[in-house]
Amino acid sequence: MTQSDRHLDDIRAIVEALRTGAPPPGARLDALAHRYLASSREGRGRIAPGALAETIRSELTGRFVHQAREPDQIQASRMLAAALRRARVDIEDRTHFIPCRLFGGGGGPAGLAVGPVMFHRTTGFRAVHADALAADPEFAALVERDFAPWGWTAEITVRGCDRMVSRERALKAVDGALDMLRLYAGADRARALGRAGAPGLSAVVPAGLWADARGRFHPVRAEAEAPADGTAMLLRLHAGDGRDWLDRAGETLRPLADPSLGWPLAARFRDAASWFGEGVTEASHAARIIYFVTAIERVVVAGDHADLWRTVTRRAAVLAVAAEGGDLADWHKRADSVYEIRSQVVHGILSPFAPDAAAMDAPAAILARAALRGALGFFETLGLTRARYSANRLEAEYRKLETCHPRPNQSPA
Repeated sequence: MTQSDRHLDDIRAIVEALRTGAPPPGARLDALAHRYLASSREGRGRIAPGALAETIRSELTGRFVHQAREPDQIQASRMLAAALRRARVDIEDRTHFIPCRLFGGGGGPAGLAVGPVMFHRTTGFRAVHADALAADPEFAALVERDFAPWGWTAEITVRGCDRMVSRERALKAVDGALDMLRLYAGADRARALGRAGAPGLSAVVPAGLWADARGRFHPVRAEAEAPADGTAMLLRLHAGDGRDWLDRAGETLRPLADPSLGWPLAARFRDAASWFGEGVTEASHAARIIYFVTAIERVVVAGDHADLWRTVTRRAAVLAVAAEGGDLADWHKRADSVYEIRSQVVHGILSPFAPDAAAMDAPAAILARAALRGALGFFETLGLTRARYSANRLEAEYRKLETCHPRPNQSPA
């Protein structure tokens, strides 16, 4: 069955339900919208499938119920094209402002760029937009209430998307920028980073109550502590050795702001950085280890492997050496220890609350950070901003890399 046939089959089923007054089959309507968007250069990555599904439903009702036309290939094609045109009306460039928390300290730069994302201190954001805020007391109050406590505001312009997709891309880009900062700073110094709307990252998180001997309640609050060297870290990121890292890593975020860019290696690195970021903000030691190892797997696993353990640990060690230096045998030993604990937790051999899991948390974070930083350099040599790059090609390049760095105690082939 061709794609056009599948479209027509879904349309006839939906129209039959609409004509009898029954609820339209939502699964088929959603599938139709997803499938049509995937084949549309104008809509793919720019229009929310749910929004197109509603527009398709409206077009179906008008054409095939009210006008009593019979669905055929020509009518189906015209109907879908009309629905897409209607949905595209909402496409435009939008600039989003999202409250964030970066490193602590009142000194340092007034702004920090990470690819297409620009972080402003909220005081500066309010000054730049003073006239607009003065003209609208409601938004001025909103900024004071929802932005000021965070200290920073992220600004990101998303090109040519509808309202829903634009917001989703903006949040992903800001999350990605925060992940790049976490990768540079390391897990211990980046725990306080976050954005509004992310779970567990409000300025002060309620953590329950306790009662004294007289039965009086007292609140328990867990405050997110900003690192003491926040100003120094911001200066390094703004104009020091961190500037080069942000410029390079920030490139991987540009496809989020511009749907016309499709860079597979950049997407793979963003995915891995996201897993690393999840590990940084996670409270459970065992879960953190799983997140960190998954981050490594995302950059080093490009195909099926009979011995995944060996593949992941070996490639992680090679990438870590490239980024941080040191001895390959030592990095391989660290990777082996981390992967062993991860496997024992995942397969139920080791309790997630065991001391061994807690002890492996920090080594897992160090390994993941080093491996991902090495992966960025490796991907840059392969073509980080290429529109096409297959998993098979990446796997072949990894095999070449392994040949140049044989396992410890193994002679080169």
